[in-house]
Amino acid sequence: MNRNVLIGIVLIALAGAGYYQFSMKPAQEAAATAATAAKAAEAAATDAAAATKKAADDAAAAVTAAAAATTQAASDAAAATTAAASDAAAATTEAAGAAATATTEAATAATTTAAAALDPATFDAVKVKALIDASSLDATTKTTLNASVDAAATNPAIVATTLTAVKAALGL
Repeated sequence: MNRNVLIGIVLIALAGAGYYQFSMKPAQEAAATAATAAKAAEAAATDAAAATKKAADDAAAAVTAAAAATTQAASDAAAATTAAASDAAAATTEAAGAAATATTEAATAATTTAAAALDPATFDAVKVKALIDASSLDATTKTTLNASVDAAATNPAIVATTLTAVKAALGL
């Protein structure tokens, strides 16, 4: 075989491997992370439902005991139980809402920070390298991307191309 054909085959194989590494793998990792977060949210909702059921069961037991003592005591216990159940439900709902809001705000802040750092108009090599270093990419990919960012810092003509490659690698 001709040496140029072998070089061409090697380049095609490297391009395919690079495509997988920079395009497919980050998407798979993001999907796995999202699935884990969904399972955690489901578990939290199940725990909250169980706690609410237990509070309702406890409230029913308290009402029954109070009714046996006196009608007035039953009426007072029912009112107190209802208030406690309402407070518990409100606290559970508020905690779940706060957790969801915090998660959403954190994700939005991370996305906004990444988008600002990867804008060619506001290119800052230090911020882009920090974003790469904070990612879950393997060490070889991080080193390659950081070298590309360093090259772009000295050659403004390749900033847009470099940032496109970084976005692809990070799955953005």
